[in-house]
Amino acid sequence: MQDGVTKAELAPYRAIIRQRKANNPNSPLWSSIEGRWNALVDHCRGVVAAYLNGKAMNRNERQACQEVVKLAEHVEPGEVVETALALYLMHEQAPRRFLSDDAFRHQLSRRLRGLADVNAGTWYDQTTGKLKRVYRDLPATSAEVMGAMLAETFGVAGLLLARREEEDAEKRRRENEELAQAVKDLK
Repeated sequence: MQDGVTKAELAPYRAIIRQRKANNPNSPLWSSIEGRWNALVDHCRGVVAAYLNGKAMNRNERQACQEVVKLAEHVEPGEVVETALALYLMHEQAPRRFLSDDAFRHQLSRRLRGLADVNAGTWYDQTTGKLKRVYRDLPATSAEVMGAMLAETFGVAGLLLARREEEDAEKRRRENEELAQAVKDLK
């Protein structure tokens, strides 16, 4: 069974994405990814509107689209993009963290839904005397549909950005090895 990705686990990957964005603020990549996100949101708004007008449709697609619209209404596009790209970076750097591609897509939808407070509920824990926060999960098939939509939206950019990060890390490693060799060669 796939363990959930926590906000704390994702934090270092989000920091890498933030740093990459700060180093390249004028790159067309960021506006392109946000444009893809906005296109998905527009498509989902159309699906939800058609459902509300009485059109018959697949329940899982409708639920996934409703979640995307909720996410768009309550979370800034930049935060959604940053989180999605961070998950792709995590997937590339720690591939054994996810049991399968389906598990990754499920965690992608789960983690993005976790950004919106409307997807969280609270309950009172009598043993501690505190309110506890709990996230309501989508049905598995709806989460699969949402994950597929998100993967189509962020997948290419996420994978290419993760590979670029890997290349940069390899370059830094080689530079450190050269420096270490230069120190060894000192007389």
